[in-house]
Amino acid sequence: RSPFARYTDMRIQSRAGFSLVEALIIMTLVGIMAGFALPRLRPSEGRLVREAAYQLVTDLEVVRSRALATRSLTRVLVAPAASRYDAFLDINRDLVLDQSQAERDSVAVFRGRALEGHVVFGRGGAPAVPGFPGVGAVSLADSRVDFNTRGLTDPFGSSGAIYLTSSEDPSVVLAVTVSGAGAMRVWTLDHGTWQ
Repeated sequence: RSPFARYTDMRIQSRAGFSLVEALIIMTLVGIMAGFALPRLRPSEGRLVREAAYQLVTDLEVVRSRALATRSLTRVLVAPAASRYDAFLDINRDLVLDQSQAERDSVAVFRGRALEGHVVFGRGGAPAVPGFPGVGAVSLADSRVDFNTRGLTDPFGSSGAIYLTSSEDPSVVLAVTVSGAGAMRVWTLDHGTWQ
């Protein structure tokens, strides 16, 4: 074999792996591409607020269903300052809720929930949902909704709205309304109009 052939064979054998510099370049390029892709994978503030609003409706329905199933008074108490809401069931059926831990635990399926991420109770400068007047993040009396043994709001006919927004994007505002008949609905603020 010629010396050139041996040199070429040695050179091919030594190039079987990656050099440290090549590996660092590849890792840097992967990191840069991930930096561009990851923000796009993060859910939007609008989506997070929408999910929280639909979760609130689901939780309200659970509490209303517990009132019907147990023939007991139930309550959902909204605490805007704490960014959470809690549920209670009148376990001794005396038509008085003292909001004890036992009453919270008796709801069973759902006891309480803290808002996650940047979702907070609030409405910024958004107007009230039509038919649900009031100011602030919660227009329900005493920031609570009570359901009687028939699943209707208590006192009968009481209604109100709970507003959710994002602390990162206050232009995103949704509302959950509770009617006197116990019906819940999610409203979205779109260019200053509730839909």
